[in-house]
Amino acid sequence: MVVAVGKGGETEDMMKKSYAVLGLGSFGMSVARTFAQLGMEVLAVDRRKELVGAISSEVTYAVELDVTKEEALRSVGIEKMDGAVIAIGENMEANVMATILVKEMGVPYVVAKAETDVQAKVLEKIGADKVVFPEKDMGARLAKLMAGNYLDVFNLDSSSSLVEMAVKEEWIGRTIRELDFRRKYHLNIVAVRREDSLDSFPNPDAVLGGGDIIIAMGNNEDLRRM
Repeated sequence: MVVAVGKGGETEDMMKKSYAVLGLGSFGMSVARTFAQLGMEVLAVDRRKELVGAISSEVTYAVELDVTKEEALRSVGIEKMDGAVIAIGENMEANVMATILVKEMGVPYVVAKAETDVQAKVLEKIGADKVVFPEKDMGARLAKLMAGNYLDVFNLDSSSSLVEMAVKEEWIGRTIRELDFRRKYHLNIVAVRREDSLDSFPNPDAVLGGGDIIIAMGNNEDLRRM
């Protein structure tokens, strides 16, 4: 059985990116909601009716179907998506089958969730463009947040990150130029958040205030030193 619930996406801007999220556990729900908040068209899929209903009002389409069935996936236009996230970690067979099917249907970029190294190797072998370990990644991210007193951390690659951090007390009233982050810490300040506004590539002579949030980019080792 296929049950689809739409949010009126047919009239929205057709230039938006469209993503499918297969599997609506906690990870899949989070991914689908974030895509929707970013203004993307989102197709959320799960065989559990209660999970489909829980997210139906937040995404473009929420569909109840079996992701291991090619006909079912074709019926909702998976092949037209710009990308897909296979968020099924606990059922390896379903995870692998869904990954194979969406790749064979021509979805250009497929991210698959893994829970073990063996599962990750299988997913890579069958064509997943990227394999993620949500629980492991979240643990590493939490450790970085706590160790660095950061408000948030975004890994750019294995050696560099983008971090959000509150302005330190000794920085208040001084400018970015005075603090000379690039020479002292080898870091680039790419934005400063002030209340509800974001100043991208801020003026180096702008004075930092007590409530400001700095967004810095650099090598992980340099970030740790700061």
